[in-house]
This record gives sequence, structure tokens and C-alpha cells, in this order.
Amino acid sequence: MLNLRGIDLNLLAIFDALMVDENMTRAAERLGMSQPAMSAALQRLRLTFKDELFVRTRLGMISTPKAQAIYPQIRDALALIRSTLTQDQVFDPKSARRSFRLLGDNYFEAVALGPLLKRMLLAGSELRVEVLGFSGQNKELLAALRRIEIDVLIDYLPLQQDFICTEELGRERLVVIARQGHPRIEGSLSLPQYLAEEHVFLPLRSRERSQLEVALGGQSLKRKKAAQVQNFSSMLPVVASTDFLAVMPSRIQQLYAGAFDLQCFDFPLAIEPIPIWMMWPVALDGDSGQQWFRQQLRGLTVELLAEANSL
Repeated sequence: MLNLRGIDLNLLAIFDALMVDENMTRAAERLGMSQPAMSAALQRLRLTFKDELFVRTRLGMISTPKAQAIYPQIRDALALIRSTLTQDQVFDPKSARRSFRLLGDNYFEAVALGPLLKRMLLAGSELRVEVLGFSGQNKELLAALRRIEIDVLIDYLPLQQDFICTEELGRERLVVIARQGHPRIEGSLSLPQYLAEEHVFLPLRSRERSQLEVALGGQSLKRKKAAQVQNFSSMLPVVASTDFLAVMPSRIQQLYAGAFDLQCFDFPLAIEPIPIWMMWPVALDGDSGQQWFRQQLRGLTVELLAEANSL
């Protein structure tokens, strides 16, 4: 059994900084260390793990396969330690130096990311938000939350697991868009008209329901699929250039209304607004910084939905 008393656990924080910054000087500055001290720590890390860990190139420091293999476990362990040590501390955004990792789909990036980054910069100059790639596959989302690879997940489908905290932030209305000058649709939209036209779809998330099916309570409508795009933003130019219809959140349509010559209609059936869920690892629930970050997301959602409803 490995004797931890013979290992300097401070080296793990240095390893984490080198993995994040990929630069010896930046990592040393962030940790308040001198360049010689950082070089000496790297040598000790190499001896501890019996691997080079980082190789210098013209493009900076590149991590070795072993460094990449051990990093997820070290990162998660450090996150748990920080969470434990900060549970009773008050988070001060003005003096804190912290990066929050967030998973959000195209809706979040289009509607909320800009305002969130503005909020963060006003709150503290050393606060950052890292938006990670969103696969939309439940298996991968659950794994990211279980391994504490992210601070917060924003999605319209809640994940129910004992290691996840879940909270509804608000609800977003769905609308139908068509181009101005559509040969068959002008001024109003009935359900028969809607179903008679061809539509732009988003990819289904494995076997998960689409946003529209969620709003319809699980039932599906027989729509003619004309095209498929990867995100809501791509729907707008496609609809503006064709006679296809598309369904999207009202706020995205409002944001881009001036850029495209489009008509906007209420959905021709009574449907519920789409819920916006915030999820985070139970292990981070008591972390004061994480609590502050979640409060920013709550406040931002209230502002954005209030603004959307007033338009």
C-alpha cells in the first residue's frame, strides 16, 4: 500500500496548474511561485510519477499520455478537497480567482452566455466561465456530473440521480418561424397549415424527446422533415431562404429578429413552455463559490425571461 506520508501532496496542485495553463511561467504566476521553484516542483513530479509528464515544444508545454491519463482523477480529488475546505467560507468574487465549468446547449450559448460573462467580469476581474462541449447524450452528461468535471449543467431535460442536485430556473415559450413572403402563410398560422408544410429539425438526442415533444406532453406530431441542422442559430438562415418552418425558443427568435426577414407565430396548439433546468454535483452543493455562481445563473435567468416577456 502506498504511504502518502512520503509524497508532497502540494505537488498535485502544481500538476493541476501545469495541465490547465500548459505554460510554466503562467502556472508559476497563478500559484505565486518563482520560476526556479516551479522547475524544481516539476522535477519532483517527474520522479514521483516516473514520467516526463510535460514536454517543451515551440508551441508550449505538451502533456504526455500518462499525464493525460492521471489528470481526471487528480482534478476530481482536488475539487473535492477544495469543496470541503470552502464549505464554511464566504466567497468574495472581488478577490477570488476561479474558473467555473459549465455545460450548456446552443440555446444557452445564444441567449445567456454573453450576459453571464458580463456579470462575471463586473463581479470580479479574476472570475472565468469555461463552457464545455455539449454532447446532449445522457450517459455522457451523467458521467461528467459524477466525476465532477463540471460545476453546472443547463438543459431542458432533468437528470434524476442521487449524486445530482436539480432545480428549475424558469420556462421558455416555443414559437414557429416562417419567412416573410411565404406563398401559403401570412399573418396567422393554423395547425393544418403547420402540418402541411416542410420543417427544419434538430437532431434527436439519442432516444430522448425533442423540446417540442416535451412541450406537447410526450406526443409527437407527424411533420415533414425537409432539413436537419445542428443548432437553433442555423435554423434562422435556412428558414429565411426557403419555405420551410421551424420551432424554436422565443428568446432566440427575438435576438435575431432584426437580422432575418421572418414571421413569428404562436404554436398552433396549446403547449406548455419548456423548462430550463440547472443541475450540479451533490459534492459541490456546499461550496460557497459554487453557491454564488448558481445564484448568478438564477438572477440572470429571471432577467432574461422578464425581458423576453416584455417584448
